[in-house]
Amino acid sequence: MDTDGVELAATPTNRVDPHSEDVNLFDYVRVFLKYRKMIFLICVVAVGATTVFTLLSLEKYSATTSIVPPLEFLRQQSELTGGLGLGNSSLLGNALGVTSIADMYVGILESRAVADAIIDKFDLMDVYKKVKHRSDARRKLKKSTRIGISDEGIVTVTVRDSDPNRAAAIANTYVEELDGRNKTLSSGQATSKREFLGNRLAEIEQKLAKIDNILSREAKVQEMLFELLTTEYEIAKIEEAKSMPTIQVLDKAIVPERPVARGTTKKAAIACVASLMLGTFAAFAREYIARSRSDTGGQQQRTPKPAQEEDVGYAAFEDLEGKRKIVTTQRRRRPQQERLGSHEA
Repeated sequence: MDTDGVELAATPTNRVDPHSEDVNLFDYVRVFLKYRKMIFLICVVAVGATTVFTLLSLEKYSATTSIVPPLEFLRQQSELTGGLGLGNSSLLGNALGVTSIADMYVGILESRAVADAIIDKFDLMDVYKKVKHRSDARRKLKKSTRIGISDEGIVTVTVRDSDPNRAAAIANTYVEELDGRNKTLSSGQATSKREFLGNRLAEIEQKLAKIDNILSREAKVQEMLFELLTTEYEIAKIEEAKSMPTIQVLDKAIVPERPVARGTTKKAAIACVASLMLGTFAAFAREYIARSRSDTGGQQQRTPKPAQEEDVGYAAFEDLEGKRKIVTTQRRRRPQQERLGSHEA
């Protein structure tokens, strides 16, 4: 619209969508090179901190002990597999209970009762610094202990500690606790068996006391059963009275002479890779934020504000209104000037 030299026109604004541009491999390389100093600094700090922390940490000593199921049990399993004509079949041995006994050993070794006994014996609540609760001491003890089972059913217990003597002592204490608790479980089973056989013998004796009132055939059965249970009862009493080791120690833990490797190179390499990934992510994040701010600033400069458009239109309207008033005033003054001119003539 043209208004006495004042032209109001809406000019279209060209907007550029930053996401519509194609991104290729060169853009990634350019961003990486642009922030290469920042990425390199992050890697250096991470690798240096990891190396210093590893070198300043206490040296650890490792002690290992290994145990096997009782030889009597293994002999019985060997006789059973040989009687079946299968020889020394490891698969059959596992099926007959070698692996199950090893699993039971591991379960006892990892129990809370064994952990508490070791914590109390070695005062680990004081040894482990910054430990206020027993649960924290159990967690640290579990972290420093590794229990495993080989394919042959051999159970190994490995303990790491800053004190080599304590490492070997804790490993051997694990075996002692396993033996003691296994004895308790075994004696409990033998006691239950003896009590059961004793009750059965008492019942049969009562029946045999009334042998005149029962049939001869049934009397013979009761007599044979009494003899058999008497034998089993004596065996149960012997088993209950036994006090022999329930496990066999293959290798006793000895005091280690050298500390385990710190793994400084491996830890530094892991820190380098992790910091490189973190630095690259931070570089692309900074680049994205910088582009977003740049695009937003350019759009604000190219796009006029609606309030400015209203101000321009209002100013043009006032200019036109002023001109109209001037013209109207001039028109009113013309007749007066003409009359004055005629009187003068």
